[in-house]
Amino acid sequence: MPLSNNQKGDALDFQQKLLERLHRGDMEALGCLYDMHVDHLMEFGLHYVTEVSWVEDQIHDLFLDLFRARHRALQIQNLKAYLSTSLKRRLFKRSKSKELLIEEDSFKRLLHNDSNHIETSSESKWIDAEQLEYLKQALKTAMDSLTNHQQNALHLRFVEKKSYGEIAERMEVSKASARTLLYRSLKILREKVQLLLL
Repeated sequence: MPLSNNQKGDALDFQQKLLERLHRGDMEALGCLYDMHVDHLMEFGLHYVTEVSWVEDQIHDLFLDLFRARHRALQIQNLKAYLSTSLKRRLFKRSKSKELLIEEDSFKRLLHNDSNHIETSSESKWIDAEQLEYLKQALKTAMDSLTNHQQNALHLRFVEKKSYGEIAERMEVSKASARTLLYRSLKILREKVQLLLL
């Protein structure tokens, strides 16, 4: 039977009180929040990953992270949405079967810290900021491992916004060679970032 508006309000008030207790470091409140949301999170997680024990581990780690970041607990306005979004991103980031794709647009966004995408809540903004910082650090580490030749090609393409013809002319190679160099550099970069995010 669906909850009435009053019952939903009471449940949200109770959850808010638990978040206040969590903010003060109350482990029992964390356990109550876990019990309230674990069934939904398991069902949600199994839409993305079929291995039950692995989803359970990720949910446990998610709640440990929630406790570690308890000083920000009162900023969470919709805990169910926050936990679902966090779990989905955790599963995506850590799944060994999921390939991290770095397309040119997302690569440009990371380089220029462009966050013009639509945000739906303060929780999403907070998670996106953390995810962006994590990706940027992984990208920087991966970039540093490339050769000067590869870094130069990527710089010309994404920072100076040069065409393949202009890159070929600047690097004194054929246009086909410039295109191949960029393709291989992006492929190497994608693989290195993927390894760093596992």
